[in-house]
Amino acid sequence: MLIKIQDKLKLALMQESLAARGERMRLAALYGTLAATAFTLANAFVNVFSFPNLPLGLDWAQILTQWLGLSAALALAGGVAGWFTEEYNGIALGGGIITALLALAFLIQMGATGGALTLQSLIMALPLIGVSMLAAGALRWTARRHLELCQPARSGPGPARLGKHLLLIVTVGALAGILGRMDLAAEQTLTKFHGYLQAAPNDQSVWVQLPVKQVPELPEHFGVEYRFYVRRSQLALGSLDLSVRFADGFEMQCLLNVGSSNFFTDCQAVK
Repeated sequence: MLIKIQDKLKLALMQESLAARGERMRLAALYGTLAATAFTLANAFVNVFSFPNLPLGLDWAQILTQWLGLSAALALAGGVAGWFTEEYNGIALGGGIITALLALAFLIQMGATGGALTLQSLIMALPLIGVSMLAAGALRWTARRHLELCQPARSGPGPARLGKHLLLIVTVGALAGILGRMDLAAEQTLTKFHGYLQAAPNDQSVWVQLPVKQVPELPEHFGVEYRFYVRRSQLALGSLDLSVRFADGFEMQCLLNVGSSNFFTDCQAVK
């Protein structure tokens, strides 16, 4: 068995020079980083610009973390996909790496490393293997297309063709990020919560709609400006992880049930 693997590796190394492989790997990794950048920025800004009536803020630490993780994942997958001379091998291995990284990301988001959670993270990631292979194939294609456009034998202005290629990758990444826009139910739930907080300083009857019992110090901050930092919950289906940061430094975190009349299931002050 080991001899067969060694023979296959030797055959693969003889199919193409290391310089050619390295160039394709480098380009696929760079395009992965470019797509990750477009996705992260579009995903971060789409809700802020889509819902100007909501006090939505940008958590730059979270955005940077997301960008670093996604860039590293796509760059690694692109590099692996670009290594192999044969298309299928590159796509299959690159897709497998993306799927494995997704499983690791799900496990980290769950905040534990127990056996049950490990199995759950794998179950969540495995259905995405088709999408992962598609992403790996796309990264390999971007590198191959880049090399084709840089061939001097082609007619027409090379920089213009290459610019269109770059614009295509940025557009695809941005459109994928825009798909993370909040749906109507999430917007209505946040709007309702925002309305209660706005009314609370002058109307004590709305206090029952707010997590005053769970966060007794909350009334002390009614009337203070605040920002919402929100994302889809990875642990509760149909819920949002909401952080409310007040201008005076107070912060409250909640699990917000979308579309429920009693939407606060877990709130706590951040010490």
